Amino acid sequence: MATANVYPDTVETHLYWNLLKDLSESVRIQLYVKLKDSLSVRKNPSVDGDAQAAYFTILDKLKTYQNYPKGWDGEDASPLTQKTIANFCQFLEKTDKQLLQYITIYPEINGTLLIESTRRDAGICLGDKSFSYYEMDGDSITGENAIPFSVSALTDIIKKISG
Repeated sequence: MATANVYPDTVETHLYWNLLKDLSESVRIQLYVKLKDSLSVRKNPSVDGDAQAAYFTILDKLKTYQNYPKGWDGEDASPLTQKTIANFCQFLEKTDKQLLQYITIYPEINGTLLIESTRRDAGICLGDKSFSYYEMDGDSITGENAIPFSVSALTDIIKKISG
């Protein structure tokens, strides 16, 4: 994958390409498609520096977590599934990058991805076909299970738990 004459020659572009080379081929292809729009602040002035930093932090964490082997927790944890990674990458490609400032991600022992709000006690468990979420409000817990995955549904819940 050459970057010449297509993408801005910035530190961010080089960082992005270094991250891409370590991702699986299917994830790499998905992210490659959106590279230009995701990185070019000049072409997308709504993406500020904090949002870009959050985006790269999440990409870096995802790269690390996708390399976790079976038993990564010292017990019997499963690695992230390729479909879960693909679902999250699809979300990353299409979401407003500003929203990424209010979440962080962690692998779950069952092969899913935990997306936590950095503003509230709330999170999302993203899997292959669906996701669930929870919110804590004092002593009460609310949420929903088995929501079919779509980028718009996931984005709506992330907005809800990050508000």
